[in-house]
This record gives sequence, structure tokens and C-alpha cells, in this order.
Amino acid sequence: MKSVRLFLLVSLLAARVFALDPNDVVSFDRYDIDPSELFFEEDTRIVPDRTYVLLRNFRPMSTPSGDRYAMITLENQLSSRQILDPEEFVGIFADGTRRYPKDFSVRMEPGRTRTIVVKFGTHSFPLVKIIIDNGAN
Repeated sequence: MKSVRLFLLVSLLAARVFALDPNDVVSFDRYDIDPSELFFEEDTRIVPDRTYVLLRNFRPMSTPSGDRYAMITLENQLSSRQILDPEEFVGIFADGTRRYPKDFSVRMEPGRTRTIVVKFGTHSFPLVKIIIDNGAN
């Protein structure tokens, strides 16, 4: 009987320790905005470095505590490998604020398409647009 009680106590403690904090759960933001219809004042201090990828898709995500993420699908336009860095992407928030994503490094094989998730830190407004400079703009 003591071993059953001990097992239950340990199980309850383990469940509590490993339980997810609801504020850390990432979910997709509702996204009804056409990014091409956004015309915020351009901040020339925060612009993306030149890259040779095509931005295929963008879905903003967030946590209840305000952590902002983007799931983006990219296609390498080169016939050689690329290493993508944060300075090649700029996130625009609903208040017009621009921000580079947090540190990451992604290797893109020639001509390949890849989906990645990048973090943009904590912000009170949702992420509404990702911009890159691939020469097509």
C-alpha cells in the first residue's frame, strides 16, 4: 500500500513538473490581412540584407504571453547552397514596428524549398508581414 501511495505521489509531482504552461503554447494567429495592402512608414534603419530566396508562404504565430513567431516557406533561387541569417528577414508588426528575427541559421540546398519557424521576440502587436530583398521588389 505504501508503494502505491509513493507511486501516486511521484506521478503527481512528475505531471506537475512536466505540464505545459498555457502561456508557452504557440498557435497560429488569425490572419485576414493582405500584406500587399499595408503601407507603413518605411524605416530605412531596419532593412533586410540581399538574399536569393523566394518567400513562398508566411503564417504568423504567437503565444498568449506575446512571443511572436513566423512559419515561412522559402525557395532557394540559386544553383548553389545558401546559409540564411536573421538580417535577411524583417518582420513588420501591426503598429508598423520593424524587427529582425532572433538568432538562427538555416542551410538551403540549391533549388530546394524549405519551411522554417523563426522567432521575432515579444511584442504587444501581432506580426503582419515578412519582407526580404531578393531583387524582385
